[in-house]
Amino acid sequence: MNTGALVIYHGKSAQITAVNGEKIEIRIEGGATKSVRPKDVEFLHPGPVGSLPPPEMPEPDFALLAELIADEKTSFAEFTQLAYDKNDAACAYAAYRCLQEKLYFTGSVADGVTALPEDEVSARLAALREKENQRQEREAFLERIRNQSVTQEDFPKLREIEAVALGEAANSRLLRDLEIEAMPEKAHRLLLDLGVWDLLRDPWPSRLGAEMCKVELPLRASREISRTDLTAMRALAIDNEGSNDPDDAVSFADGLLWVHVADPGCAIDFGDEIDLEARDRGSSSYLPEKVTGMLPDEARLRFGLGLQETSPALSFGIEIDDQGEAVLKDMVLSTIRVERFTYEGAAAIWEESPLREIREALERFRLRREANGAFFLRLPEVDIKVIDGEVKLFPSPVTPEREIVANAMLAAGQAVARRMAEEGVAFPFVTQAPPEIDVRGTSLPEMYALRHNAAASVVELTPGKHSGLGLEPYCRVTSPLRRYADLLAHYQLHRLLEGKTPLSVEEMEKAITPSENASGIRRKLERYADEYFLMVYLLAHPEWEGEGVVIDKQSDRFVIAIADLAYEYKSRYQGNFKIGDTVRLKLVSADPVTLKSVFHFAVSPMLKEPSA
Repeated sequence: MNTGALVIYHGKSAQITAVNGEKIEIRIEGGATKSVRPKDVEFLHPGPVGSLPPPEMPEPDFALLAELIADEKTSFAEFTQLAYDKNDAACAYAAYRCLQEKLYFTGSVADGVTALPEDEVSARLAALREKENQRQEREAFLERIRNQSVTQEDFPKLREIEAVALGEAANSRLLRDLEIEAMPEKAHRLLLDLGVWDLLRDPWPSRLGAEMCKVELPLRASREISRTDLTAMRALAIDNEGSNDPDDAVSFADGLLWVHVADPGCAIDFGDEIDLEARDRGSSSYLPEKVTGMLPDEARLRFGLGLQETSPALSFGIEIDDQGEAVLKDMVLSTIRVERFTYEGAAAIWEESPLREIREALERFRLRREANGAFFLRLPEVDIKVIDGEVKLFPSPVTPEREIVANAMLAAGQAVARRMAEEGVAFPFVTQAPPEIDVRGTSLPEMYALRHNAAASVVELTPGKHSGLGLEPYCRVTSPLRRYADLLAHYQLHRLLEGKTPLSVEEMEKAITPSENASGIRRKLERYADEYFLMVYLLAHPEWEGEGVVIDKQSDRFVIAIADLAYEYKSRYQGNFKIGDTVRLKLVSADPVTLKSVFHFAVSPMLKEPSA
């Protein structure tokens, strides 16, 4: 090899600048220099080389050249001469690149060149044209995205961007070509800008991996079970207007508070296919745009209290003693006749039996809870719903009717838990550790502080105290249609009532862990979905104004509770606010994609006492 020769090094053109014994010095296109062994390069032409890479040559008629070579093998030098009528460094480099394309010819510098068969050349040319057409179509598609002028025919090709927005994929070639970072929020924004999605498309179920399709599994016939006829007892199912899964009702008879609960456990059992599906879901999902049941719709229709003329139930007869303790006096599989009421409808029969007797008994129970340190939070609540394509807010105030139902369910939970603890039965008890900072008070800031300091409740097989409820022990047994832990409790109660062997600790643990994990994901989903659609609501109401109460100061930000929205707004405004101040707020912006909002408010607070 001589100085000035043209060689190929790792696919790039290079020039030999010096020969030093067993090594050669080369200058590579781009300017880099390197000392290499001769076997590390491919010799192309003795040179001299004027520039790297050598200048491009006009493309010869490759089809004619292939016809000239035909079936013969020719040397690389002859091939270069035939193609370009000369054999200098630039021509050799052009001939080498032609060989690398493997379109008309095959071979190498060392072994010579052979023309490819005509049919193979035709196939390769067709593939090349197809590739070029696809490149041009893709570039036109990218340009339509950049100009926000995509068509309906483009939508299927945007599926990879949807996958990023939904958290199903971490990368997208389209986003990379558009120089957009492959983040769910940025993909979501692009889909909105393109009109592929509208604001009612909620990405959070997919992002959190929550199954939102209906359970389509068949529900078997109910087992033949002896039931107590309680149809003569007036039973009231009281719930929100529009509720379609009533799973509890209340009665009062012979001095006992009766809590009746839907009984899907007579048709579903531990380990059934439906049970395993419910376990994987953990609970039903109540999103603004959609309600997805933990169980098949058939279970709700068959066992929802008051949806049929009579309903099978698991009924608890509870004595609220003079000290306010809830004591389980009777527990039966029953048949009941249920009247359904909204909370507003229950207010109209407030003084009638059985509500009159129920509330008197439950007042003792509530006072007992209060003496045991229960937290009675009165925080703003708002139901967010999507109705006919519009997001609407429905205040959900704490009313006597809501409280009486809540306390009845709590009484059932304590009474059953005490009985199960006494009998030593493996059972899904619910406990809650006391808060690290026990803030007591009735002001809005104090109640928010208490909620933020409260520990999460835990489902476990060991009975203990639920500090927030002021109950020990406690379990949940009144929502088996929509909470797996309640359904699991019903399996155990059925076994006791039917004289069967209870589930073991190991079996219970095997079910509790996955179901509680799944339930936690669904609670998180409901929070994100509510906040998402709250931002959609605010975006549709740019004129929104209202009041907020300063409830906390976190580092450089004030936390302001907006009661009308049940929303905590964090602001870096550097005003001289005090905890408890009331301020006037005006919406500036709301972004569903990032779940962020901006409000402007008065420089001076209104200094009003917040309502409890």
